[in-house]
Amino acid sequence: MSGNGKTQAPSESEDTAPHYHGHRERLRQRFRDAGSEAVTDYELLELVLFRALPRRDLKPLAKQLLATFGSFAEAHRGAA
Repeated sequence: MSGNGKTQAPSESEDTAPHYHGHRERLRQRFRDAGSEAVTDYELLELVLFRALPRRDLKPLAKQLLATFGSFAEAHRGAA
């Protein structure tokens, strides 16, 4: 709040931004920091798919691939 007694409009911050803003970078950082053990199979698939489909929500697709193939390894093998 400024000294004139008026309140300022809230700025767009992580607290007010939708939960998915920054998701890709947070996921990449978690993978870099802690490795594949820190992410689920569908998140590993998301990491791979980010490069191929840059502006799409990939969580549903990653989960569908897991349902179809059963695991990250099988989904990866099925794509080859």
